[in-house]
Amino acid sequence: MKTKLILFFLLIVLQPILAQELKMCGYQGYQTVEEVTSACDLQGATTSINDTREATVVVDNILDKVGLFRNFLIEECDNINNALAVTMPLEGGSIDRYILYDEAFFTRVSASTGTDWGLTSILAHEVGHHLNGHTLKVGGSNHKVELQADEFSGFVLARMGCSLADAQSAVSKLLPDEASATHPAKQDRLNAIEVGWNRGNGKTIVVKKIEENEKPTEITAEQVIANYLDAIGGQEKIMEIKTLFKNKTSTMNMMLSGKNVDSKTTTESLFASPANQYIKMNISGNNIYSLVLNNKAYRKDKPDASWIFSNANSTNDTYKQLSYIEEFSILTNNLSLNYLGIKKLNGKDCYAIELPKNEVKADEGKVMNIQAITYYEVSTGLLYCLEIIISHNYYKDLVTVNSKTIYSDYRPVNGVLFSFKQVATGVSLMGGKETSSTTITEYSEIKVNPTIDPALFDINR
Repeated sequence: MKTKLILFFLLIVLQPILAQELKMCGYQGYQTVEEVTSACDLQGATTSINDTREATVVVDNILDKVGLFRNFLIEECDNINNALAVTMPLEGGSIDRYILYDEAFFTRVSASTGTDWGLTSILAHEVGHHLNGHTLKVGGSNHKVELQADEFSGFVLARMGCSLADAQSAVSKLLPDEASATHPAKQDRLNAIEVGWNRGNGKTIVVKKIEENEKPTEITAEQVIANYLDAIGGQEKIMEIKTLFKNKTSTMNMMLSGKNVDSKTTTESLFASPANQYIKMNISGNNIYSLVLNNKAYRKDKPDASWIFSNANSTNDTYKQLSYIEEFSILTNNLSLNYLGIKKLNGKDCYAIELPKNEVKADEGKVMNIQAITYYEVSTGLLYCLEIIISHNYYKDLVTVNSKTIYSDYRPVNGVLFSFKQVATGVSLMGGKETSSTTITEYSEIKVNPTIDPALFDINR
């Protein structure tokens, strides 16, 4: 929830080379493979020469029904007799996500189920693995993650107009009755699909609204998130955001070694999707141009110069954003949240939500722990504060960072409220030395669904 930008720049500064392990979640099984050179190698297979556009269209249709964007690649592999969600390590410690599939396997699925919904449900299951972060977790597949992916499959197929029977057809026709060590029994998977289908069988995600007289102890995190989405304009309006433009000015004051250091940055960002943006940044009179394509960063100092790949990429794939409104993505995908009750901040009563703790491991026992807490004002439902707490031992001394960002000046843009002002205060402690900073960010313009010039996103231009 608004963590992506803050954590992205923190990780740029820290920039460890993380040890990566390839992981995959298959429709019919899971395995971990250590060293391979391509995604298809994970199954000892060759990459097919067939066109993958048809499968890509199906996956994009799946994501469109939940207002999310694809941040993974589609690849066909010969003779794997399966569909798989996998991750592949990249140079510098980052990763790429893939969905692999076997066309011959899909042909057999269609023949067995008598409908194309069977293969759509399998692809939706693999999409569910990626959206829920299953391929990023250590330990492999288990019954819990498979049922989560099944529930997502049922949910999104309902939104696509599929009947419950067709949504369950692949599991019903193809999978054994008994559970295995990694995959649940057929009936449990059918039940999970039905739960998801019932939840998705409508225009919006149905969550019970917070009643005026509801006891604070009985409120759930999901209710708070749904309340926020309603407060900023509603889920349907959020799903209509396909492109975005933002123009902002950030002024930072930092106390460093007893001295005040001031800086001013103006940033224009044009988003083709949350993971694809063209950025023009002016820092103290100097222009820097950045291009982010599927979360890979490029930069140049002059408009007519060639793009140069930047190693300053987030090494933690968890923060790849799938929706412009992060709360919508979190609610859609049933992420585990912890409701902390009503807390008072600056005299305001706020619902406090703790996000799942994130632990990033590097070589030689180095670990970064990240905790985020969001606060939503009780009276308005709007996001009021984001608190980020980070500790890591990447350097000689333990480093801790604590920052709070206050959101204000909400204005409607195409029916969705955006915060036009944020004030972030942060304190970092390293080796007993404290550094504090205050950053004021103000937006002069935000546009929803502006026309995109494809040439801006051409790295060969």
